[in-house]
Amino acid sequence: MDRIIQITFGMITENKRFMSYTYFSRDPGSNLRQTHLFSFAKKSLPGMKCVPFPTMYVDLTQEDFVSRWSASCRTKINKAGQEQLTVERGRFLLKDVLKLFLSTVKRKGLRGYSEADFDRFSDIEVSAISIDGVMQCGHVWVLDKEEKRALLYVSATNHTSISEESSLVGRAHYFLLWQDGLFFQQHRMTVMDLMGYQPDTSDPLLKGVYQWKAATHGTQEILYHYYPLWFYLLRKFRSMFAR
Repeated sequence: MDRIIQITFGMITENKRFMSYTYFSRDPGSNLRQTHLFSFAKKSLPGMKCVPFPTMYVDLTQEDFVSRWSASCRTKINKAGQEQLTVERGRFLLKDVLKLFLSTVKRKGLRGYSEADFDRFSDIEVSAISIDGVMQCGHVWVLDKEEKRALLYVSATNHTSISEESSLVGRAHYFLLWQDGLFFQQHRMTVMDLMGYQPDTSDPLLKGVYQWKAATHGTQEILYHYYPLWFYLLRKFRSMFAR
């Protein structure tokens, strides 16, 4: 195998052949073969490129956290609760959620994921909602139990639903997010990180995503990615040529 995943003092660490990655580090350091993702610290590190990562999180320490969500959002959740929605939860859903995510990958030109990509994480949570046996939306969360934080790594939507059902799918997404929050509360997680929030984006495909997140009236936060400078430049050049 060319990569190993381990937990060091509660911090997620992924080791690949030429690079290791940490998640949610509170004390990132300079290392030409280590990248720190979603770090809480803002530091100037020799030989490292610091990239701010704006995100939004839902505070689960409030028992009735959904009461802070927009009135429209709560109305959709209440209506969804009266409909024939099937909520499932478990790692066995991963394959189908990632398959559903392929439509988003194609629309946004993303890399996408395979099931093997999640072998590197010791703790993930997968949830989905189906209507009449057809999966309509799904979430894949990466969990850091030391930080008591759940990171929304994948949010998949059935884009093939006919227009009359599109509003139902939207309600299902909010309902699932609420159900995820209740589940995490029961398992002593305190934060649902919605992984990225830039409402001023010019990308029309992302505006709807950020509107969906904004409806939670969550807390905005700046995390930081730290890349070795050589690795950052290599990624940048690859991205330019990919276009």
